[in-house]
Amino acid sequence: MRRPTTVFRKLIDDLAAVEDPAQRVRLTTEALEAAKEFNAEVAQLRQVAAQELKDQGLTLARIGELADPDKPLHFSRIRQILQGGPTGRWAKAAREAAGPAPEPSTAPE
Repeated sequence: MRRPTTVFRKLIDDLAAVEDPAQRVRLTTEALEAAKEFNAEVAQLRQVAAQELKDQGLTLARIGELADPDKPLHFSRIRQILQGGPTGRWAKAAREAAGPAPEPSTAPE
């Protein structure tokens, strides 16, 4: 299997090589939109794999080490991944898009 960074680098190089700026802007826009869609699918694959490792008895810390041997993911990040939903940069973007949380009501119910 080819490494994801290799695949992405090839895509970027191919897009950069498009001489016609109109075609390049169209293709780069398409690539950015596809990246958003594929991100959810890749995140789901990661969540399932992390759950399989947890089911095998691995600790969250060990799963974090396997996720990125060079810079292990913190166990709390693995917990977020297992719970699903956006994490990291995507979670921040989702929170910002949702706007401020409603203030709690002080009136009796």
